[in-house]
Amino acid sequence: MKISNLFKNVLAIGIIFSLMVSFSSCSKTKGCTDPKSENYNADADESDPTLCVYPRDKFIGNYVGSLVCPGALKGLFNFETGYAFSITERAGGEVEQVNLGISVQGVPLTVSGTVDKATNELKLVTDIPYQVEVAPGVMAPAVVKVNGTAKMKDDKNIEGTMLLSVVLTANNATVGADACPIKGVKQ
Repeated sequence: MKISNLFKNVLAIGIIFSLMVSFSSCSKTKGCTDPKSENYNADADESDPTLCVYPRDKFIGNYVGSLVCPGALKGLFNFETGYAFSITERAGGEVEQVNLGISVQGVPLTVSGTVDKATNELKLVTDIPYQVEVAPGVMAPAVVKVNGTAKMKDDKNIEGTMLLSVVLTANNATVGADACPIKGVKQ
């Protein structure tokens, strides 16, 4: 009788253990399975894209700050305080691509960029069609060439330098070039 009770207890424990193991193996780990994300989870059994956090996400937002060109382009880019700009996801782009929306003399311009996961740096490289005044009342087609970098100093503050040059389209002559610091506080 004692052996039969012992056998029943061992059998019951074995069944409970088997059920625990089989039910626990049914649960799947949800996670971000995109290696481009900051929180990539190689052990995730089930992909949940809503859990992914990308390096560009910390840059996206509306900012108020300054964009000041101290040299040749001071007349075009001299916004010492209260300069509003935004960083948005690039529609149809890859997860590291963003657009920097700026305004020059009331004209909205879009600067394309990417966020480098390794350096956590926003890299801006683009050519923007523009009109420049070459003589009083005389406008000429030009291109604003942008090459720059920026970093988030913390959760709200961005700081960097945009290397800008304005080049006339007709003769490829550079009207002016400058290294322009840009700073902003995320709103």
